[in-house]
Amino acid sequence: MLGFNPDGINWTDKGLGEFLANRMDYQQYAAENNGKQKVPTLRNVDLRPEPGFVKAYTHNGYFKTLKQIVHFYNTRDLKPVCPDDPSTQIDESLFTTVEDAMAQECWPEPEVAANVNTSELGSLHLTDAQEDAIVAFMRTLSDGYPR
Repeated sequence: MLGFNPDGINWTDKGLGEFLANRMDYQQYAAENNGKQKVPTLRNVDLRPEPGFVKAYTHNGYFKTLKQIVHFYNTRDLKPVCPDDPSTQIDESLFTTVEDAMAQECWPEPEVAANVNTSELGSLHLTDAQEDAIVAFMRTLSDGYPR
C-alpha cells in the first residue's frame, strides 16, 4: 500500500472541507464544503512543455485529454456507474481507468455526490462533432505566455 493513501478505496477527497476541518477557526464550515475543489482558469488549458507531454485534468488528474473531460461533462448523467473491476486493482483498491470507462460506456461514481452540478452539466446531449468543436475552441485559449 502506498503511503500517500493509507485508506485505499475507503479514502474520499474532501477538498476544501478537509482543509477547513483541520482549522479550529473554520471547522464549523467543513461539512458544507466537503468535496469542493478550486477550479482553475481555462487560460493555457492545452499548453504543454513538449508535444508528447500528457496533461492531467480535474482535481485528481483522472482525465488525460480535453476530449475525455468534455465527453464526461456531456454524458456523466446518461451513463451508468462503472462496476468495480478486480483486474484493474491498484494499491488494494478497485479503480476504473478513464480508458476503461470510455470503452465500457460508464463513469465512476463521484467521491462526494452532494457537489455534483446536475443543473448545468452531465446531460448536455452534444454530438461527437459538437464535443470536438468545444475541444478545438479550448485549444485556442493557449496563448503561450507562462502563468
